[in-house]
Amino acid sequence: MKTKLLFTLLFASQLVSAQLYINEIFISPPGTDAPNEYIEIRGVANATIGAGTYLVGIDGDGDDGNSPGDIESDIMDLSGLTLGSNGYLVLLATGHPYTVDPDATVVLDLNDGNLEDQTHTYLLIQSATAPSSSDDIDSDDDGTPDGAVYAGWTVLDGISFADDDGTLPHDEFAYANVIFAEDAIVTTGTLKFPAGATVIQTTTQYDYAARIGNSTGSVVTNDESTSDWVGGDIPSGNVPNWVLSSTTNRSTPNSFAGSELNHIGSANPSQNTTLSTEDVLASNFKIYPNPVKDIVTIESKNVKVSSVEMYSIIGNKVISENNLVNNRFDVSALSSGIYLLKVNTDDNSLVKKIVIE
Repeated sequence: MKTKLLFTLLFASQLVSAQLYINEIFISPPGTDAPNEYIEIRGVANATIGAGTYLVGIDGDGDDGNSPGDIESDIMDLSGLTLGSNGYLVLLATGHPYTVDPDATVVLDLNDGNLEDQTHTYLLIQSATAPSSSDDIDSDDDGTPDGAVYAGWTVLDGISFADDDGTLPHDEFAYANVIFAEDAIVTTGTLKFPAGATVIQTTTQYDYAARIGNSTGSVVTNDESTSDWVGGDIPSGNVPNWVLSSTTNRSTPNSFAGSELNHIGSANPSQNTTLSTEDVLASNFKIYPNPVKDIVTIESKNVKVSSVEMYSIIGNKVISENNLVNNRFDVSALSSGIYLLKVNTDDNSLVKKIVIE
């Protein structure tokens, strides 16, 4: 009986690990990289990530003097971290400007705060041996991962960005199943990649990729109803509320042009025209004033507020009220800054950003 129980627990642990995905990644933002870059991991709610789980960055720039396939400084050990109650883990840097869903887990400074730029691959892996910056997964530099190091990996997910910097021809290398690559290196055949990978030709250098909704596959098309991923170029001037370029050929699928990236730590949007549950719920509330100094009022129609919670920008709960009087509550004891207000009903919840003066 004990043996059967142990096997069941081990199998469950493996199953949880196998359900991890790179959900969103933003590298090389306009202006200063640190502390504006971030990565989002998605999995089973409240699960603890198994030992030997890493996110690694792999060099693929054929014009920088390094060997393609080298693991560089981006080695992030996820072992033992716990996913949030909504199944999301967000990797951020100290001083980041973002508002994160309070149900997600936030981890700061898991790397040096400066992700490697294009051409680069990010792989979510499991390995009995910790990856090292001296490892090379492409020993013969042909774009196909090989060698003893890679043979010991189980790759859970991956995404690649490839650019055409430098003077062509020179080879660029990408090692994920999904690769956003600039036109020139694709049309000239100078992009080296594994057989069977999906390569998306882009008219400009992409610096953002995310799974659409709760997708799990590696399909990328220009139709958001069939595509698992969206990728694009982020123009300057939108910190922290980044927006994909409004030029349609600078995002894939094109229908995401101009979309806001304001969903960190929660499900990524799809582009269907049906209102989400949160959209419908939001239409039933009026929350004011905002900014606020002392008293927040929540006006609701057709929906009863069961409780409210307030969280700091790094996810610490600072207020919890279960018995509101006239749908009002006092925030005067909180310091000035940006907070998240979570309004709970009997069936759903709504999260809104609140500024306290």
